Amino acid sequence: MCYHISLTKTKEEIKERFYVFPEALDVYKPFFHRNGFEKEYIYIIKDIEPYNFTPAYWGMLPENFEIFQRDDFLRKTNTLNARAMHLFESPLFRKPLEYNRCLIIADGFFEPHQFNGNNYPHYIRCKDRSLFSFAGIYTELDDDIYTVSLITTVANDFFKEIHNKKNKHGEYRMPLILDEKDEIDWLDPDLPFQEVMELLFSFTNKDFEAYTVSKDVMNSRVMSNRKDVLEPVVYPELNTLF
Repeated sequence: MCYHISLTKTKEEIKERFYVFPEALDVYKPFFHRNGFEKEYIYIIKDIEPYNFTPAYWGMLPENFEIFQRDDFLRKTNTLNARAMHLFESPLFRKPLEYNRCLIIADGFFEPHQFNGNNYPHYIRCKDRSLFSFAGIYTELDDDIYTVSLITTVANDFFKEIHNKKNKHGEYRMPLILDEKDEIDWLDPDLPFQEVMELLFSFTNKDFEAYTVSKDVMNSRVMSNRKDVLEPVVYPELNTLF
């Protein structure tokens, strides 16, 4: 599902959009492409520290795990994403959903489009190219290490057209992107259960655009954290516009 994101904005842009403390951004390093399975950080804003900017490893681990167990755990239990409608049924996800919610910060993400048995990566961003946040949940391990899962929901028509392959449950999925007005509520530790559930089935009012990019994005053997992976690539066989 959603394992690939970008975050290219400046520290000043992030500070103005999310009101984080300037000194909290000392940890921030922008990236053009981050694959969730990599040993590199993505960035979150936690419910208990809404003015801080925290590096986190993608793929949530149980609280009693050590970070060196991450690779093995993700091979067996892929927690890069968490399906919204089953969070409260999961022993791993239920507690973080109640007590450890976060925003995962991004300005774009990549999804594959399948055509004639081949995958064509698309880069998806807001039409105004602004920052946005995915709904996330996290755990804290020893030594102030954080691990996070990105919540997904049932795809709308726009995202279903792009990520056009159903998952093993027979569903079309998309990442849960929060509307800006809902971000504070998502981070509210006292938010009633019913309102948490409502947010799990919400979505931003932002307009998105998508275009095809280099297949290097989906190739783990290629260094793809580079500026040109955000440039459009035309695949004549698709003959499709989004």
